[in-house]
Amino acid sequence: MVGNKIRRERIAEKRKSAICRFDLHKETHTAVMVNCWNEKLEVVVIENKPSEFKKLAEKVNRKSNYLGLEPIYGLENAYGYGRSLAVWLIENGYIVKDINPALAYDQRKSAPMLRKNDEHDAYCVATVLINQLHTLPDAKPKDNEWTLAQLVNRRDLLVKDGIRFKNGLHEQISMAYPSYSKFFSEIDGKCAMYFWKTYPSPVHLQEKNSRRFNNRI
Repeated sequence: MVGNKIRRERIAEKRKSAICRFDLHKETHTAVMVNCWNEKLEVVVIENKPSEFKKLAEKVNRKSNYLGLEPIYGLENAYGYGRSLAVWLIENGYIVKDINPALAYDQRKSAPMLRKNDEHDAYCVATVLINQLHTLPDAKPKDNEWTLAQLVNRRDLLVKDGIRFKNGLHEQISMAYPSYSKFFSEIDGKCAMYFWKTYPSPVHLQEKNSRRFNNRI
């Protein structure tokens, strides 16, 4: 009896819901609204920037209010390209569900014909959201983890840039000073960098006094 009551309540909740799901990209987001019968209600394409989020919510609200439904948002990439949108929706009191990409992938594969476009991708995940509405977790973007991930990515980029610049310097210096390693153990050391800047080629060393040179270095 209790189980039947819960199922009836869930079915009633789905009937009152307008499911809004996104196909998220770096530049744009494609939103597809469907009802509990998987009928497509609206398609909205917005740029991935905060000024567009309000426009999206207003369009979804107008359609939902007209049909007497409550909007529920589902994001497949709530911690990547969709993070800003997820944060904005949550801060403005909307229900936002986090959808595992594997579930959406299975839904796409189940189609009799493979279709690949943003609108169809959004529709597939909206179907997942409808079918598993009560089992999907709420989206909870964690600022600390996101900030740490950004710092780690930034550090990795700086390390790679440093290696690339150092290799480029080695290539240039080895042309002018093939045996430079006998004089400088570190090509990018403070003393070495002063030397490369002041004497970029051997011609700049002509008529230089070794004692004066050593004092300056």
